[in-house]
Amino acid sequence: MPTHSKGSRHLRRQFENGSVLSMASLPTTDVSLVIPVCNGAAFIADTVASSREFLARSCPNFEIVVVDDGSSDDTAAAVRPLTNERVRLIALPSNHGKFGALKVGMAEARGACRIFTDADLPYDLEAVPYIVDLVTNRGFHVVVGDRTLPESCSLTRTDVVRQLSSRIFSFFVRMLVTGGLFDSQCGLKGFRSDVAEALFPLLTHSGFSGDVELLYIALKHNLPIRRIPVRLQGSSPSTVKLTNHSLPMLGRILGLRHNWVSGRYDSEVLSGLGSQIYWPPTDVPERTTP
Repeated sequence: MPTHSKGSRHLRRQFENGSVLSMASLPTTDVSLVIPVCNGAAFIADTVASSREFLARSCPNFEIVVVDDGSSDDTAAAVRPLTNERVRLIALPSNHGKFGALKVGMAEARGACRIFTDADLPYDLEAVPYIVDLVTNRGFHVVVGDRTLPESCSLTRTDVVRQLSSRIFSFFVRMLVTGGLFDSQCGLKGFRSDVAEALFPLLTHSGFSGDVELLYIALKHNLPIRRIPVRLQGSSPSTVKLTNHSLPMLGRILGLRHNWVSGRYDSEVLSGLGSQIYWPPTDVPERTTP
């Protein structure tokens, strides 16, 4: 029988108040760290070991969910010896893309707070307990790492061309979609369990533009979002070349408004969580799309 800690009890109270969809979605642990990986045999065992060691000290009621996204190397074989009640492996038979893998991992996760990060752990794990506190104790539904915040820092050098192309891409995304969210592409994000369960199934983008789609849906449903600084402690070569992929990604992003207007992102759960209607029900106007 799992022990329900503070975060889990908080979600249980929300179920009793009617704001969580069902008992089946109740968490059994405080935090799930979801790590999607493709062809990461060279480093994924170190990632899992260091994550497990850190979480055992800082968030003892944890789980790690590794999603092998159809790797053609020995990624799954590298993780399998490390699996136990705290570490789970989901091996997908084919490649689904980063957010395709995350949709599976978030659905399988059991934490009151569900966090995803990149498989090479580029961001300091000290952010994890801070995200857990923001989600379980301070009322935020979504927490996103933001490398543009003044407190953010990098302990490693990053390629100048990669930095510049990332900033240009982020500028256009901010103008088109995310407004005050300056860093949509940071690979560290956390969610309350009921939000994750309602949000991730709505995603239509399986690749790296899923970050923008995810934030767009959260913003349109008026969910409380918190930006936090991050410490970049490593930077592996990116599989996304923004100089080549920015235009196709921006094209997909321009389709987000159509998805919203057509009802593709409708969610009774998310609308209820973000609702701030304070007038009598008979006075509620029909929804308009600006």
